[in-house]
Amino acid sequence: MTWATRFKMLFGTMGVLILIAALTYVYTERESSATSASAVVSANTLPVGTDYGGKLIEQHVEEGAYVSEGDVLFTIDSLGRQRDLEMEARADAQDEAAESSVASSPEPSASEVSSDAESSDAASGASASDDEEFSPLWTVTASASGTVAAVPTGVGGYIPAGGIVAEVFEDDSLYVSADFLLTPRDFDRLQIGAPVEVRLPDRTTVTGTVDEIEVATEDGAARAFVRVASESIAHSDPAGLTAPGTPVNATVELRDDGPLAGLRDAATDFLEKIGLDT
Repeated sequence: MTWATRFKMLFGTMGVLILIAALTYVYTERESSATSASAVVSANTLPVGTDYGGKLIEQHVEEGAYVSEGDVLFTIDSLGRQRDLEMEARADAQDEAAESSVASSPEPSASEVSSDAESSDAASGASASDDEEFSPLWTVTASASGTVAAVPTGVGGYIPAGGIVAEVFEDDSLYVSADFLLTPRDFDRLQIGAPVEVRLPDRTTVTGTVDEIEVATEDGAARAFVRVASESIAHSDPAGLTAPGTPVNATVELRDDGPLAGLRDAATDFLEKIGLDT
């Protein structure tokens, strides 16, 4: 056998080995990232309730409007509020009458007793005559700054005591809610703090990180529900391109377990199939 033939055999064998190694690497290579099955922009939502029930007679804000803490949102005509004011006034009048009685002489004359009674009756009568001044109007104010997300009841509608009159997206609370379909093995590679790239509807991208992870199993696959925190999105305009409910695309980086991880996984899967894996 000549040297030329030997070199040809050597290079041929090396070429076959390199090809086999390359094909094996491609076959067993793990995905370095995962793309969301669905993802939307979300926000922390604060419900705005009312202590008094009644008819909503005036609406001072619309959906999408920005409000600051303490801003008046609605005015409610509430008989419950009016009754409470009347009861408080009567209670105050009775307390004043009692204090006046205690402060008087320990042994009042009959005329003084009569005078005290008349004073008490006069106080009660005065409070009753002032009933018209007890306004039934109740104003609902914003408990935090943010953007009005929803107004479930319009002007003329009835709102019960403790009912929700509006929902407000809290300031700087926007985030991305995404879910990923992963194999159980790839789910183990999804970590808190992992980098995420978010593509917005205008095709621009912003970066974020995995903030929370919840998991459910569907047909042998792990559905991971991920909260993505992003400074760029959190401080953006909730009435603009990143409005809550806007669909986006999220790609998360999975933990890299090294170049031999795919080969190890393939070997493990093969041993499981033939029943030799312990």
